[in-house]
Amino acid sequence: FPRCGVNGVVVSETVRRHVTNAGYLSYLAFLAIVALGVSRFNRPASMWPSLVAVLAIIAGSAPIGPEFSSGTLQLILVKPVKRWVYLLSRVAGVVLAVSIAAIVGGVFELAGRLAWGEVLAAPEIARATLNCFADATLTASLLVLLGSLTRAYFNAAIYLGTQFALGGTMAVFGMLRASGRDFSAIERGLAMVDNALFPEFPPRFDASWLTLVLLEAAIALTLACVAFRAREVPYGGD
Repeated sequence: FPRCGVNGVVVSETVRRHVTNAGYLSYLAFLAIVALGVSRFNRPASMWPSLVAVLAIIAGSAPIGPEFSSGTLQLILVKPVKRWVYLLSRVAGVVLAVSIAAIVGGVFELAGRLAWGEVLAAPEIARATLNCFADATLTASLLVLLGSLTRAYFNAAIYLGTQFALGGTMAVFGMLRASGRDFSAIERGLAMVDNALFPEFPPRFDASWLTLVLLEAAIALTLACVAFRAREVPYGGD
């Protein structure tokens, strides 16, 4: 894939690491069971997209972490692969692995709904699958940005900590507002940050939402490439 800025070998190796991992395959099986099981009892795409989002965090937390920890990244980068190409290739591999999970969830839920004669759910399931792809791209991009600045696996802790901190802070300001104090400007600012970093799926197809999410992912990847370019690559453990 030389023209799109990724290395096919790195992408395929990243995907292979996931699809041959017992934990990943077990998670896919669990996701498929959940998607099939709730197809009769809930609205379309009500549960499995959340499981895909969790997988995106798990898979995105270590796109370069193992190579830093083992020192093998030094050997990889002496090959004719530019750092930014390597980084984008890792992200592409993670997004593809997560997208496989989204497709599995969508296919199994659709199969369950078709078995019950609910054919009108197909468009909504397809939209949810597309949203999962966009959300996985943003999640992996943010995590690889944090991973380019921190030690291995600290990126997931920062990512989740920021998400919980934003939610908790908004809840505190909400309680203060209930007591008569006005913090509406701060609440709006926090909500904008929360929606930008951790966007919720729109109820229907939303081209502006998809564009915004992919634009944020592009900005995060650009910053990640700049940070990764300047980072020292150790021979030993990070």
